[in-house]
Amino acid sequence: MWAHLTVRRPDHVENTELDCCGGRCRCSNHPASASPVCGDRSKVIDSLSAKYSEEPVAVGVTSNGGVIEVLKAPDGQTWTILFTYPSGPSCLVASGEAWQDLEEKLKGPAA
Repeated sequence: MWAHLTVRRPDHVENTELDCCGGRCRCSNHPASASPVCGDRSKVIDSLSAKYSEEPVAVGVTSNGGVIEVLKAPDGQTWTILFTYPSGPSCLVASGEAWQDLEEKLKGPAA
């Protein structure tokens, strides 16, 4: 049975429609839509990696036990924020372009 997933991108970047079955996915691109995008975390991560070369670069746990992740392409051209609910589904929260890492500043007595 094929599962369908839409990966939303910024308005000027086309969306990616994913149809997955047995760990295999096929992609097609369509204009942006406003519907929420949720699915199995491993499939979402795999599709973002395959299509945009995005990989997780930051992760945190929310007070309700959910997990928030930032994924980005190595060159920072694209990025995605993914939220995984404690009950299982992962949903795209935001995506965009031109991610920039900030320089980490030392704090405390050693600064």
